[in-house]
This record gives sequence, C-alpha cells and structure tokens, in this order.
Amino acid sequence: MAEPILLRGAPLSARKRFFEATHRTVSPAETLERLRPHLRTAGVSRLADITGLDRVGIPTVLAHRPNCPTLANAAGKGFTLVAATVSAAMEAVEIYHAEAMQLDVVEASWAELPEEARIARDLLPLNRLALFDDDKPYHWVEAWDLIGQRPVYVPQMCVGMAPPAGQRPLIDRPFAMGSNGLAGGNHLLEAIAAGLYEVVERDAVACDRLLVTTIPQTWRRVDPTLVDDPSVADLLRRLGEADLELVLIDCTVDTRVPCYMAFVFEAEYRHSGGTKGYGAHLDPAVAMVRAITEAVQARLIFIAGSRDDYFRRDQFAHQLADSDAMVNDMLALAFDPDAVPLPSAASDSFEEDVATILDRLRAAGIDQALVVDLTDPDIDIPVVRVLVPGLEGYMFDQYTPGPRALAWVERHRSLQ
Repeated sequence: MAEPILLRGAPLSARKRFFEATHRTVSPAETLERLRPHLRTAGVSRLADITGLDRVGIPTVLAHRPNCPTLANAAGKGFTLVAATVSAAMEAVEIYHAEAMQLDVVEASWAELPEEARIARDLLPLNRLALFDDDKPYHWVEAWDLIGQRPVYVPQMCVGMAPPAGQRPLIDRPFAMGSNGLAGGNHLLEAIAAGLYEVVERDAVACDRLLVTTIPQTWRRVDPTLVDDPSVADLLRRLGEADLELVLIDCTVDTRVPCYMAFVFEAEYRHSGGTKGYGAHLDPAVAMVRAITEAVQARLIFIAGSRDDYFRRDQFAHQLADSDAMVNDMLALAFDPDAVPLPSAASDSFEEDVATILDRLRAAGIDQALVVDLTDPDIDIPVVRVLVPGLEGYMFDQYTPGPRALAWVERHRSLQ
C-alpha cells in the first residue's frame, strides 16, 4: 500500500472508485451534483450540449461564461453526456479559481527570495526574449514542492489567469501565463494528479514536436487496432462510422508517462480542418481516449464557433491542417512496432499514481514538482495549479524550445 502524499505536512490519500475510460474517486453524476450549486459563482450562465453539431456522436458540452476576464467558454467531452457536462463545468470552475485566486502575494526580486525557496534562475518559466532582471521586483506566491517537501515561491502570473483586482500592475511581465497545470477534482490528490498529467503531456508534446520538425520521419505511429481496450475500440468504431480518419502518435518521452497525439480528419474532403488532441496517463488506454476525444472536441468547438480567441490566422491554419500534403504524409507513416502500449502503471489510488509520476520525474532529472492550492473554501471544489520547473511549457506564440526539448533532439540525433 502506497504511503500518503504529504502537502504542507498533511497526509493525502484517495481511493479510486470509477474506472470507465477515466479514473476518478466518484462517478461523474456525483461530481456534477457537487458542481451545480457553484456554477453561477463561477460565472457559468448555461451548459450547452453541442454534440449534435457534428456526426461523430461523442458527447461534447460548452460551459458559457459571458463577461469573464478570460475565455468566455469552457469545453468538456466524455463517453456520456453527464461525463462531458462534468468536464466542461469543472474546467469553468478551474478557470474561475485562477481568475479570482485568494493568495498572499510577495513583491520581491528573484535575488531577494531565499535560495532554498525559489526556482533556479535557468528554470524560470519565461516568455521568449523576456527581459527578466534578477534584481527587479516581481509578484510571487508560495507553492509547495512535493519532491523537496518545502515551500517555493513561484511567479504569480504562472498561477493566476488574470491580475487580482486592485493589485498594482507591474509593467514588466516576463512570465508565461496560461492554463497549463490548472486542474480540479473531487479530492485534492485527484486534482494534483490531473495537473501533473497536463504538465507532463505539454512537455512531451513540445519535445516530440521539436524532434519531428528537426529530424523528419521520427513520429512513432500507433496501430490502434492492436490496443486491447473496449473504450478505444468504441472510439475507433464511431470514427469509422462517421467516415473520419485517425492517426495516433506516441509522444512519450523520458518521463515515461504514456502520452499520445490523435490527428482526426475527413476521409473524403480536404481543407475542412484536421484537429489534434493530446492525452497523458499512467494507463496508456486512458491517455489514448483523452487524445482521441479531445481531437473530436476540437472539431465541435470549431464548428460551434465558440472560441473567442480564434482569429483569422487561426482559421487559415485550421483549414491548412488537413492539406493533401499533410494528410498524405500522416497516412504514409508506417506503424512503429516500438509504439505498442506498455502495460498500465496506474493503481487503484491517487497517492500511488502521484508517487509513481514523481518517481519518473526524478528519474528524468526533475527535482521540483510545485503545487499551489487554489481551492475556494466557500466552493469547496479542490483546484490546484501544478508547476514543474524544467519541463517544457505550452507552445504559445511566445514559446521557445528549452533545454529539455533541445536535449531530446540531440539524443535522437546521436542515435542516427
């Protein structure tokens, strides 16, 4: 039996009780009952089932949040309508917590922070060409390092989604802001596991994408028909009946947490927009399900026209994503015999899963895994922000490859 995970000295343990295409402590129906009373507080005006806008039939739901400081919609998907509704509602609640976080803020320069309680200078999550100054004051909040078991200050910008009301603005904001590592759950450990999976996924995708663009023909294509999992088989059936093609890519890197990319596009028509989805989980089948359903969710979001950060250039990029050249290249990829999924390393408890992920991060050279508890006691839905210094971040326009992505390329170059 795994030892509890310690968060600020408090032992955390959580058994899993729901295993249908995902792992949770309670069923989606129970989660939805917990979420419903708090949706208005989170700014949700309605939950819209948009599944019928596409022909695939995989449930997809939007949580509309008009007049919110960030995105006006959150999206969710799942094998059932209830699961998709929970996914959308939980994302909305997560974003609300990041917009309205209630944390003590320290204004100090990086150099003024205690050496044992700061992120190493070369591991700070900086934007490309950021003008960071060691002696310039920035806003920091306290996180807890699950590996080192001590407090560590992290940039406030990397925790929240918007500057808190009334806070004196800092002109220089060099840190990357986004939703990477923002996660909620029925239990604090469930939320921490979800946040860890997301940062590991984004790191793997960044490393793998740089590898593919630097050294062609290095994508590892998976033959999904060899995957012995009923949920994956059901998704393949639905895609086939909808006349959609799927290319599944293994993006797993040295963190050894299975990660996959799913590329879904029309079998007969070009320039209707191919979509990608990603997923990571200690159970490879769950990671695949997440990747495939996210790609289908992306189709529906584009069809619904719901993204308020979707601009003209994004439309052009979307229409070119399934060009003849792109599709032909993807379909020409041979199935990689080494991309056969490994046995699941997931357990029946979240403390054991988190411990496994932390062990694999340490083995990959990572020595900090930072958690900020954003839970609003009035809502009492566990929400956290997970930051892992050293992992690659989300590939926004301002992203530039870091040491891990560059090392991943060099590792493969040396093997050629």
